[in-house]
Amino acid sequence: MYKVVLFVALALLMLFCQWSYAQEITSIKFLVYEDGWVEVTFLVKNEEPGVLNLSLCGEPEIITVIDENGEPLDYDLESTAEGSFLIVYAFEAKQINVTYLTQSLTNKSGRIWTFHVNANSTFTIFMPSNTFIFRISEPPLEVIENEYLILVMPPGSHEVEYIVLPQKNEEKESGYWFLSPIYLVLFIGVAIVIVYIVLRRMRYKVVIKELSEVDREIINFLKKRGGRAFQHEIGRELEIPKTTLWRHIMRLSEKGLIEVKKEGKYNLIILKF
Repeated sequence: MYKVVLFVALALLMLFCQWSYAQEITSIKFLVYEDGWVEVTFLVKNEEPGVLNLSLCGEPEIITVIDENGEPLDYDLESTAEGSFLIVYAFEAKQINVTYLTQSLTNKSGRIWTFHVNANSTFTIFMPSNTFIFRISEPPLEVIENEYLILVMPPGSHEVEYIVLPQKNEEKESGYWFLSPIYLVLFIGVAIVIVYIVLRRMRYKVVIKELSEVDREIINFLKKRGGRAFQHEIGRELEIPKTTLWRHIMRLSEKGLIEVKKEGKYNLIILKF
């Protein structure tokens, strides 16, 4: 009887291992944005049908999981003291793409940003092109400079300290703000109340002028909808991927242009001007 129980237990253990861990991570990418957000992408090759278990880097804010055909896959996200873990019900999927945004991989002290990650496989970091790196824990396997500063890193725990340098167009726009004759006239001859109102309007104009094309499309869509719309409505109408849309919404919220309000399980985006 003991031998039968032992045989059944071993058989179940072998089946579970085959069902849960037949996977191979083929690519890990970290796209670092100037505001400290990081877009993480795992590409996983699924050797056999089953359930995929993946240890994530950082704490995901918003996550998408799709197969090789772009179809969404069911998953469970678990957070423990050791970190975040993703359970994907991959079944027949041959390749799984896991993409999420996180702020937990970077921190800032003064002007200095620090990116820290621990990965079990070779990974690639995409830094902004206007990044100046002055310390890195280990030399990269490869460095590529084009639209991004690309660092190919070996497995292990790594830290990159860097500064984001101002873009040339940002310097020009900043100079235009201080030289604006309207700005000077307001301080000379207009009453305090009117100055306050005009300065507030000018602030929003300057902020909007510095926005990206996608940010402006989101603002214009909200204006057409009477100043408020749900996040999924914006994404559907403007055809913006979830992760990209969330990053733009957080940036607009930090600039004080919009407010994100939870309505049930949906995010209501409200224009503040």
